[in-house]
Amino acid sequence: MKALLCFLLLLSSAYAQDPSAYLKSFDAKIYSLKSKGVKDFVVDIENEKLTKNLNDQQLFGKVEELVFRVYWTANPERLAIEVVGLPQGFKEVKEDLKMGIMGVVENLIPQSMEKKFNGYKFVPGANAREVIAQDTTGIAPVPSFILMFDDQDKLVEVRGVKPIGTLIVKPKYEKESFSDGKLVLKEQTTMTSENGQTLIMTKELEYGNSQGIGVLTEVEASTEHKASQAESRPMTTKETITFKNYKINSGDAFKYFLGESKAAPVKN
Repeated sequence: MKALLCFLLLLSSAYAQDPSAYLKSFDAKIYSLKSKGVKDFVVDIENEKLTKNLNDQQLFGKVEELVFRVYWTANPERLAIEVVGLPQGFKEVKEDLKMGIMGVVENLIPQSMEKKFNGYKFVPGANAREVIAQDTTGIAPVPSFILMFDDQDKLVEVRGVKPIGTLIVKPKYEKESFSDGKLVLKEQTTMTSENGQTLIMTKELEYGNSQGIGVLTEVEASTEHKASQAESRPMTTKETITFKNYKINSGDAFKYFLGESKAAPVKN
C-alpha cells in the first residue's frame, strides 16, 4: 500500500512538472463517442423555443420545425451543420443561427485541452493540481486561464485572468453506466462579470442510448442576467435543446462530405 501511495505521489509530481502530460491524462478519462469507436454520425438538434421566436418574428412565414443537422466524421475529423426547415437563401441568418448553437454542439464531441486552448502554452500552477494556460499570440481577449483540479484529478474550475471583469467556468463530471468508467459532463456553469453586468449560464446535460451507445439527448440551458444596481431584478431565460435521430457509423456523414467535395468549385 505504501509503495502504491509513493508511486501515485511521484506520478502527480511528474505531471506537475509536465502540465501537458497532466492534461492529456485528464482528456483520456473523458467519455466521448470517439472512445466508443464511433467513426461517423449524424444527429438532429432541435430548440422549440428558437422555432417559436422565429414564428413570433414572422420572418419566414410559418416555420414548422427548425432543425440543426450535424454531420461528423472521425478520420479525417470534420464537422458541418445544416439548417433544416427554413426557406432557401438567408445565408447570413443561417450562419448566425449556427453560431448560436455551437455552445451545445461542442458537447457532442468533447475537445481536448490542447484544442480548447489553441494558441496558449501550459505551465505549472501554484500546486500539483493546477495548470496555467498562457496566451502566446498577444491578442487573446483572456491573457491566461487557471485550470483547477480536485484530488481525483477532475477539472472543477477554469478561471479566466482578464484585465477587466471575471470569467469562471465550473464543470461537473460523473461516471455513468454507459461510460466504461470514464467521466461524463453532467453540468456546467459559466459566470462572466464586467462593467457592472453579470451573466450566469448553466447547462444540465442528459444522456440516453442509441444503437447501444450512450449519447447526449437533452441540454437544459438557463441564462441569468443581473445588473449591479440594487433595485434591478435579474432576468432569467430557459430553453430545452434536444438531440434526436442519431445515425451512428452509418456512413451518412461520409457521404455528406463526399457530396460537398464533389460540389465544391475548383480553385485556380
